[in-house]
Amino acid sequence: MNKRMLVMALALTASLLITASAFGQFSTSCSTTGVNIQFNGVGSSAQANALAYAARALTQNGSGLYNLVSSSKGAVITDGRPATPVTDSANPWWVLWDENCNVYTYWTVDSGVGVKDFLAYQKFTNSSGKVYNSLAAAYGTITESSITASTENQVPGLPDTQDSEVGVSGSDFDLIVQALNVQPETRVATGNVQAPKYCGNLTTTSAAALTQFQCYFNAGGTDIRPEDALYATTRALTSYSGLDIASNGTENTETKAGTGQLTGLGYNTASGAVAGCTPSATSGCTILDSFNQGKKFNVVTFKLSGTDPLKTGTLPGYTTLSVGADPVLVIVRNGSDFGSTDANGNYIYNDINKQVLAQVFSGWSHCTHDLLTTGASFASPGNPIQVVQREPLSGTYNTFEFNAVRTLAGGANPFVNIAATAPGPPISNAYDGQEQFLDPATLPGGNGTACTLTGGYPQSNCFDPLFFSNPVNECAGTAGDLPVRLRAIGTGEEVKATIGTYNTGAGNAAIDNGIGYAFWGYGNMDPLCSSSAAGSTCAAAGGAYLGHYLTVDAIDPLFTTEGGQFDPTANPAGPFNPPYCYLKGTVSCFPIPFTHVYDGKYPIWSMLRIVTFAPKSGSIATPVPVLNMIANEEIASGATGDGLSDFVPFLKNVTGSASTGVWTGDLNLFVFREHYLQSTIKPANGHTGCNNATDQNFTGISLEGGATTSKTCLVDFGGDVGGSVITVQKDVDFLNDFSTEEYGQHQ
Repeated sequence: MNKRMLVMALALTASLLITASAFGQFSTSCSTTGVNIQFNGVGSSAQANALAYAARALTQNGSGLYNLVSSSKGAVITDGRPATPVTDSANPWWVLWDENCNVYTYWTVDSGVGVKDFLAYQKFTNSSGKVYNSLAAAYGTITESSITASTENQVPGLPDTQDSEVGVSGSDFDLIVQALNVQPETRVATGNVQAPKYCGNLTTTSAAALTQFQCYFNAGGTDIRPEDALYATTRALTSYSGLDIASNGTENTETKAGTGQLTGLGYNTASGAVAGCTPSATSGCTILDSFNQGKKFNVVTFKLSGTDPLKTGTLPGYTTLSVGADPVLVIVRNGSDFGSTDANGNYIYNDINKQVLAQVFSGWSHCTHDLLTTGASFASPGNPIQVVQREPLSGTYNTFEFNAVRTLAGGANPFVNIAATAPGPPISNAYDGQEQFLDPATLPGGNGTACTLTGGYPQSNCFDPLFFSNPVNECAGTAGDLPVRLRAIGTGEEVKATIGTYNTGAGNAAIDNGIGYAFWGYGNMDPLCSSSAAGSTCAAAGGAYLGHYLTVDAIDPLFTTEGGQFDPTANPAGPFNPPYCYLKGTVSCFPIPFTHVYDGKYPIWSMLRIVTFAPKSGSIATPVPVLNMIANEEIASGATGDGLSDFVPFLKNVTGSASTGVWTGDLNLFVFREHYLQSTIKPANGHTGCNNATDQNFTGISLEGGATTSKTCLVDFGGDVGGSVITVQKDVDFLNDFSTEEYGQHQ
């Protein structure tokens, strides 16, 4: 009998004798203090670990004890706004709490979902006829019975301490789950409202609750700005405008079905319905993964201000506080070509030209000899490449789309319509993208015709789940090893799929020379090592690398030199292998220098942010627990904290008070992406409101909210995905010369 089964058996036998306090590390229990939710965040996996360390810092007592349960299964988020509510898997997730049952939790979905769910509100009338103008319309649910020992311990370096409480009625964890599982409509049905400060409300009377923001999530974690997330959603729900592809039996021909501009991806009604789905202009068809893992992604619109487009709830003012900068790594499987090594065991293929990278992910290049120089032959195009891309609302997808694929690189006039006169190859990457040739109106699975699935996998061209190969396979290689483009949902699936984890049963989707991408993070890249044991390196853990990362235009995302081999402290994993750090109880990861994120030379990176309530005089304040979490997240990621090395902290030397939420810090990152008008929100780089901008100290900056109508130091607005990278100094000089920040330049 395992530990959990034993605990549950004892609980059933002596349920009348055991109290909730017996299960916790602390002397008090949630049954005594009540459940006090402080931070309830939803969003990107890029911040999941750092936020957990921040919560640990806020909840552990003097002896260093903390309460934690985490799992890779058992949680979903429901968006109740569509006519038929939709759900997204929220895994992994974690819950941390202290001896007074102050609860901090994070639901991992994606940036686009996180922003949408934070801003999803309805107008609701309860049974007494009271009308709540702003009641949360998205909420989470945890199912304890879905949590098993194999799914727990999801925070590297912070092992679960309270797994024995899972499934035990009356335990602290059970009471917390019950509180989190209460739907917003149920909570206000009898007039029960939240403590005002949880959602930032400053008024305290019950009557005021009708106009307060009765939130569920009080923070959204994102690696793209909310304005860019809305643009991605609008683009997905706009009729497809890319190219189609056909074959005359010997070669491929691009057709003029679309303009080629890819301003619309076709998840709306006008482009045909995904099999089994009836989409609308506000709720598109569910996106499915290509690997038979049951992953899905919903496309539902939202707004940034005014009233909710589906449920007419009044939306709160939002602010987006920067946390740090994170690079996206291009990763390849160590297959027959990409994994080849020289006599010294070093990877022969370790760098990709950015223009070639763009063509691979937009479907123009398909074979390994398009990329390789060593051993390539003009007589052979090489073996097929298997491209693994994310879902189009993903923050990772959009960072990669607008910094690596759909860019101003590639020459020629970027404003020329690439299909204006005749079909042909792209004139400019500005009109290209990862959805090129993926027209839902013409492919099975997107035009109302079901795909043919074998073993759960498509075996021929299909829009959803994505399986797309050129009609003519001009590559060498064996039958069943095709130049195919596939869809992964979530970082975990993206990384695992790229290295061939799901090859068994995939038939023609077998991945040999796979290429994909993901935000850096020790946890994100751990699957590239074959071991799942503790160790400071993959070799020390008894494993070998199943894949490696590439530099882009010979610029390394993690180290100073290419692959980290000639750094002052060399890459401990070996050149072009991501450092391995399978943590068990301590934080001892190799510190990543991020040299070319600091100097802005690596082309594929984005800011990590927390979206939360903007302050409004006399009405609302940015919630103190959210500010505390951001401050401690940056502390944990810095050199003086836990040294997580998951990203470059935005601020350093952060100090302040958790009781007041007043924190200050010094700017740590002196490059940024230029902002531009996006989704009707005017741009602000964040430098106009800095009193000390002229002397560029940028020290003692307050960590606080800001609104679109005001200028707050280092609080930005407007789009910036794909914006040109410039230094803070340059923008300050521009501001001093022309009384405005510099806007609108694209990478």
